[in-house]
Amino acid sequence: MSWLDRIAEAARPQVLAAALIAVGLGGCTFQPMYAQTPLYGAGPSLRDALRDVDVASIDGRIGNELRNDLIYELTGGEGNRKDAPYRLTLLANVSSFNPIIDTQSGQPVAQMVSFDITYKLHDVVNDRVVLTEQAIARVSIDRSQQRFANLRAVRDAENRAAKVAAEQIRARLASFFLTRT
Repeated sequence: MSWLDRIAEAARPQVLAAALIAVGLGGCTFQPMYAQTPLYGAGPSLRDALRDVDVASIDGRIGNELRNDLIYELTGGEGNRKDAPYRLTLLANVSSFNPIIDTQSGQPVAQMVSFDITYKLHDVVNDRVVLTEQAIARVSIDRSQQRFANLRAVRDAENRAAKVAAEQIRARLASFFLTRT
């Protein structure tokens, strides 16, 4: 028996195992999350399911920013559906704190904007809450000696926090529509 025959005979179990694994994995079904095909082979696609969510109004400038970001994230800019089978209600809490203080001047050097959102997804047809979750966004800013620059930096940080929270909520809703959990 030549050395090539010995190698082929020794490699035969590994080749057989690799073939069995390939056949086994070939039976798995994989569907990209944002594919255009319907969920589970029937019904709407994930994009259409996300468009079926009506985002309720929320008070305040930052709340309105969050709502606008959410509508854009869910519909791609097409707008909010009023006759949607799902309704998303939001409760937002915005706060800020100064984690770093200059020891010589006593003035803050940095500031953290904290944006906590509790949201509920309501099934309008069956009149029940199907999902209750929280989204959290933390954004830091550098403080300046200029008052207007500080005010603008805080406003920009709040807008960034709203965008981050909207992306988190969209991802969680996508997960819900895919798994129904």
